[in-house]
Amino acid sequence: LALPGAKIRTFVCRPTKGATRDLVANAKSEPRQMIVPGPCAVVSAFLDGGFWSLTPDGEKNLPRNQVPDAVKAWRSRQFAKWIDVRSPLAGQPLGDEFEIVPVVDLAKVKTGDKASFRVLLAGKPVSGASVAIHHKVLGETDDRGEVRVKIRAQDVESVSASFRRPVTSPEADSEVYEASLTFEVAR
Repeated sequence: LALPGAKIRTFVCRPTKGATRDLVANAKSEPRQMIVPGPCAVVSAFLDGGFWSLTPDGEKNLPRNQVPDAVKAWRSRQFAKWIDVRSPLAGQPLGDEFEIVPVVDLAKVKTGDKASFRVLLAGKPVSGASVAIHHKVLGETDDRGEVRVKIRAQDVESVSASFRRPVTSPEADSEVYEASLTFEVAR
């Protein structure tokens, strides 16, 4: 699975102290990972998946107004974040358009423990977002944008969230937001 570098719009490092750094120019892309110069307390990336249309013959990476036989269409926006759980920045929102923020101190959460997470859209809690681990949906966020899930990994865990909201435009019927939060599990 190659990372689509041309679709990555932002890629930043926020160190515990100092200014946020843009990593796009200095990151090295490998088939399944990006290697960044550190140290970083938080690393965040935004991938603009563009417009997608569903047709009787499958999906096309084009807006609805360019696909005559489109059944439905959406805009894909994907956000990924890695945090150092020992950093004081670990529990703070980064400011991504769609993001997952831990509600608890993840430095104390071990395999088998439950942890609460908040999902934000434009900085505000969003209810009804699906939250998953390893592509298995474990719950939906409540009216505070929160969900509690059991941590399953032994060393590195990745929690993901997705949310679809309707839009009215010639290009799409909805916007699909996806976010992931990756962190080391306490031992």
